[in-house]
Amino acid sequence: MITSILVYIPAGKIADRVGRKPFVITTFLSFALFQVAIIVSSSFTLLVVAFVIGGLREIGEPARKAMIVDFANENVRARSIGLYYLVRSLSITPAAVLGGLLWKITPAAPFVIAGIIGILGTLVFAATVEESYAS
Repeated sequence: MITSILVYIPAGKIADRVGRKPFVITTFLSFALFQVAIIVSSSFTLLVVAFVIGGLREIGEPARKAMIVDFANENVRARSIGLYYLVRSLSITPAAVLGGLLWKITPAAPFVIAGIIGILGTLVFAATVEESYAS
């Protein structure tokens, strides 16, 4: 949480100056790497490092949220954003059940699979979203 608090506002201001895409990519990578960092943590120090990585998930949140708002037409912005979060929430709801099933295979499985999906999603975002759409 300390990491999140320290990076949130400065990152948002810097992203507005230099571009949002690198910050959103950093957020996506942090989401993916946090999963893996948790399972490879073999000491308290490494667990602290994992949670610092987890806190870096917030580095691109202001930029990501600004991108969502910018894509919505002004006259239907609130409904568009609400619809975005509804679709997102409904699409990730099955992840809890899938994670539970993967946990039965091995407790590390949901973390590894989430990390892989996160890295793939980051690569897709990086390759397909032009900076002009991210600014």
